[in-house]
Amino acid sequence: MKKQREFKVQILGVRVDFLTIKEALEWVEEQVKYNKVGQITTPNPEQVVLAQKDEEFRRVLNEADLNICDGIGLVWAAKRKLKIKSEKLKVVNRLSGIDLMLEMCKLAGKKKWKIMLMGGKDGTAEKAARSLEFKIKNYELRIMFDNGALNIKKETKKEREEIISKINKFKPNLLFVAYGAPWQEKWIAKNLPKLKINVAMGVGGAFDYISGRVKRAPQLIIKIGLEWLWRLGREPWRIKRQFTIIKFAWLVMKSDNYGH
Repeated sequence: MKKQREFKVQILGVRVDFLTIKEALEWVEEQVKYNKVGQITTPNPEQVVLAQKDEEFRRVLNEADLNICDGIGLVWAAKRKLKIKSEKLKVVNRLSGIDLMLEMCKLAGKKKWKIMLMGGKDGTAEKAARSLEFKIKNYELRIMFDNGALNIKKETKKEREEIISKINKFKPNLLFVAYGAPWQEKWIAKNLPKLKINVAMGVGGAFDYISGRVKRAPQLIIKIGLEWLWRLGREPWRIKRQFTIIKFAWLVMKSDNYGH
């Protein structure tokens, strides 16, 4: 995995690793095989903008074991910085967190690894677990779910100790945390040394998509990089978040002018 990990790009002070889904899964397998403990984060333009003023979040992202590119805007920024064309270096592409999560769960079914889903809203962790069992019907999944803290922003010491106890009793190889950024990434980084797991990954709203609560864009839309527009059309409230994308583009072009 060392060879693939060497391809990384700093975008506005945040390290982004560009690798294929096959390479990411090979890294996951290595984690389990050698009983290592690691964190995967899934930065997108919104998170990179947030990291400009949240130093703790920026540190967590840069210290993560894998920082996969989960945003077409980061692809644009990386190619702009490296001054390359897509046909010349296809490895500079998006690897969505939900796609990686699904493939990790399929691999877990095949390898008989344990999976734990934590967080989400309105019982989506359980719904996502049941949906995964249906989607990956070729294998009997060893899966557990928990709603986690009632309000992650106000998580109590008791809540944290209870969920860590549940995790360590189950000892999942893969832990998927859906608290939303930056809380899920910070929670994982802070508690990772205490967890008996192999890989922890923040997955945001992935449980909603997996459970069917929110419909995902067709594959063609995803492939051409317009999933954000599809989501905006179905969830107009996201319009406010698009201003963050504009700010991201402005910051990238500004950094180009100053040679950063």
